[in-house]
Amino acid sequence: MSPVVVGRRRELGRLRALLDQVITGTPAVALIAGEAGVGKSRLTQELAAGAAGRGVRVLSGGCVELGGEGIPLAPLVDVLRALARSTPADELDRLLGPARREFARLLPELDPAGTVGARQDGSAAQLFEHVLGLITRLAAQRPLLLVVEDLHWADRSTRDLVAFLVQTLRELGVLLLLTYRSDELHRRHPLRPLVTGWERVRSVERIEVGRFSREEVAAQLQAIRRTAPGAHFAAVVFERSQGNAFLVEEILAAVDGGADPGDLPPSLRDVLLARTERVSEAAQRVLRAAAAASPRVEDRLLEVVVGMPEAQLYPALRETVEHHLLVVDHSGRGYAFRHELTRDAVYEDMLPGERVRLHAAYGAALESDPTLLGDDTGVAATLAHHWYAALDLPRALSASVQAGRQAAAGYASAEALHHLERALQLWTRVSDAAERAGVDWVGLNVLAAEAAWAAGEINRGLSIVDQVLADPESVTDPVRQAHVVERRAYMLRALGRDEEAGGQLREALALLPAQPLTTTHAAVLASLANSLMRIDELEQGVEVARSAVEAAAAVGATAQQADALITLGHTCGYLGDAPSGLTALHDGLALAEREGLSGVALRGYINLSDLLEMLGRHAEAADAARAGVELAARLGHTRSLGAMLVGNLAESLMRLGRWREALDLVTESLADDPSGVFASTLLLQRGELQGWQGAAQAAESDLREARHQFGGGTDAQFTAPMTFIEAELARAAGDLAAARQHVRAALDRPIVGQGVRYAWPLIWLGMRIEADAAAGEPSNTDIRQRHDALQALAVAIPRNATPAQAYYALTTAEAARLNGSGEVAAWQAAVTACRAADEAFPLCYSLFRLAEAQCGTTPSDTSAAGATAQECLRLADDLAATTSHDVRALARRARLRLEQSSSATTGESQSQRQIGFRLTDREREVLALVAEGCSNGQIATALFISPKTASVHVSNILAKLDAASRTEAAVLAHRLGLLTT
Repeated sequence: MSPVVVGRRRELGRLRALLDQVITGTPAVALIAGEAGVGKSRLTQELAAGAAGRGVRVLSGGCVELGGEGIPLAPLVDVLRALARSTPADELDRLLGPARREFARLLPELDPAGTVGARQDGSAAQLFEHVLGLITRLAAQRPLLLVVEDLHWADRSTRDLVAFLVQTLRELGVLLLLTYRSDELHRRHPLRPLVTGWERVRSVERIEVGRFSREEVAAQLQAIRRTAPGAHFAAVVFERSQGNAFLVEEILAAVDGGADPGDLPPSLRDVLLARTERVSEAAQRVLRAAAAASPRVEDRLLEVVVGMPEAQLYPALRETVEHHLLVVDHSGRGYAFRHELTRDAVYEDMLPGERVRLHAAYGAALESDPTLLGDDTGVAATLAHHWYAALDLPRALSASVQAGRQAAAGYASAEALHHLERALQLWTRVSDAAERAGVDWVGLNVLAAEAAWAAGEINRGLSIVDQVLADPESVTDPVRQAHVVERRAYMLRALGRDEEAGGQLREALALLPAQPLTTTHAAVLASLANSLMRIDELEQGVEVARSAVEAAAAVGATAQQADALITLGHTCGYLGDAPSGLTALHDGLALAEREGLSGVALRGYINLSDLLEMLGRHAEAADAARAGVELAARLGHTRSLGAMLVGNLAESLMRLGRWREALDLVTESLADDPSGVFASTLLLQRGELQGWQGAAQAAESDLREARHQFGGGTDAQFTAPMTFIEAELARAAGDLAAARQHVRAALDRPIVGQGVRYAWPLIWLGMRIEADAAAGEPSNTDIRQRHDALQALAVAIPRNATPAQAYYALTTAEAARLNGSGEVAAWQAAVTACRAADEAFPLCYSLFRLAEAQCGTTPSDTSAAGATAQECLRLADDLAATTSHDVRALARRARLRLEQSSSATTGESQSQRQIGFRLTDREREVLALVAEGCSNGQIATALFISPKTASVHVSNILAKLDAASRTEAAVLAHRLGLLTT
């Protein structure tokens, strides 16, 4: 090997420029592509050495091929192992944080006490959140170079993880460097579409490592031999190697070993094999055994498989190392080929029977002593590979099932599916399959279907289950059949096919005998209760949920019992029985937490905070949501269920009038890049607030993105707020016809179950639109007809909780405004109802309308109107709501005396006040640091947030101040006095 890097100035220059960028806090992704042997690893090593010299932390991992498949998450395991062995215990605890137990499923040495146990729930997305958290903590200490080599061999879980990191590593000082063989990426290679997509991302730079020129080959030869090569020899080497750096080294080694430069073998494979043939027979035997191990082999395992006495083995090993065929691996306890091309050549040169014998020897050795592998995370997968390659199908079946279970427990669901489907393929070829697999054919299919579901291949999972149900002889036991049907319904529900899932679960329930009760009874009943709740068949849902609780308690099925209690509580609450509902919810949540059922507990916090919010118990709802957010963060669900809980928390804070706090929470959660319904939840909360604050363009932008993230569907908790925001924006813009049309379309649908809660704001808004319209057309009969329809709807639907009662009072008061009679009393009732419901904005709006009505009496009650307007103004200013403009205008028209501190003065001072009100508390903190000249990274460190979140806050501040730069924002902040409050 050349002691110096030859050429590559352009490539190294680009990589060093990216490293400079990362050191200043801007992330980057580098794709290093090139054919096998061209020098990708050497280029990476040179960059890593330089980075380490500049104080950058360097962590690397490689993808590992095993029998045509990648070992699950091998690069992540490499990184975790390196951290565990190089970091002091206290610092490692801080870096791993709440994820230590989950990471220990991949690397058991992180849990030496063995306390992790079997995984009860979790997902790849959860693991990815933990990885992102670890990288964020590492990058907060110092810049990070994270290398993933040989991505062309990556398993699907690794590809998914890398794709996630490419998308989410923003505003972090991280250079993600990915290497792959471009000549391996055929049209159907799974990495190809990812690379194509990444190349379109601005932060991703692709660097193609090409072959050496004639001059560079000569320079490489000179560097290795430390003397200039003859022109003829250099020309021969260049012609034969075609500039491939590794092949240059192999040709030179062959010549130095005695080969005639003019009579070199005709192909790369022959060149590589010629090198191996120049070592002793014992060394060749070691090479063949090492080639079958793929990709590396522990010295103890190699010793067992080769079967040589130590006196022969170690001289043979030393010979292979001295001839640069094998190298000591990074652990110092094993060996690997210096280049995979040599391993491939040796392996392909073996006779079929020789390969089978070696794979069988590896299987027998590892089955006898799994510690020989040196890494217990991959024993099952390695055994499955060796027994299958050894054509020992019974043992291959057993190992494949074990490997599938292990992969599923380690978040590698796609690899679990691969192993389990291989076991299904082998099933009919093994006479005692059930005994060897430890599970029968039906159970194996269910395991495979669940792995497919976890891997996101839900339709594949359905196909596997349907295959079982299509064969009536395969599952004759009704309880077993009901279990399979329940699994199918679970997948249907994940696809949003709730009605169909409910029908399947009713069929499953009909299959079950009344006695004896089983866990399947509890599972089917709990799942059916949840489906009924989702399709708003609440009365039947309560009945089924109670049966599920009883059945689960009888058979000790705690997971189903906790789940059913949560469903029962939520459903009872929405049917108007709040005490029973809250009791059941608290019982279910307590049971889930006591039994460590984190997924069920998260659902419990979501449902508890939602029910408390529906009941108008905003502070309690906020406390429940906040506890759920903390649990989600510990479990790695920040971007999914954690984001939904932040949405619930923000809603409660909005109702309480804590708008700045709510906006900060939503903004920081959106900075984590949630997607789907989780992003939609947050965007709708922020869009509603921004609409009420008069930021119409921002509200419209959030609404568009919320629709995009939500996709299709008819769930009222999403569609109703979308309609409300859209209609309110149209109303505020003066387009009453469009606003009316939006509201009418939403209210023309059946309003049942949980949809009642979301209908009330639309009913109020509908009546407000008609009252606004009547002010310009007092004799319009169409307005009267629409008024009557809305009033009838308001009377007809339930109003069991204080928020619904407040909206009913608001609707009644808008009707009074439309009719022009009884307005003072109606708005007084609305104010009272909004106070009781603790609804800040409706109260603010009601106070404005009450002051307006008091000014309109004959004679006008200006004293009462002044007091009402003063209270309205204080609240509106605190919320930064547009109602402040309305009440100030009313005060000017009616000549109401308001306190000087809240009165309108000059246009500039009012503008200053509005800007100050609209800045959240976090934005004020960020603005102060911007004014001090701090970078996003410095702001993040000072406020204990991520650089990306700091960047989002800075962007929001610039938009609110209408500033073009940070400098302009700082100048405005000082001029407007925004840093003194």
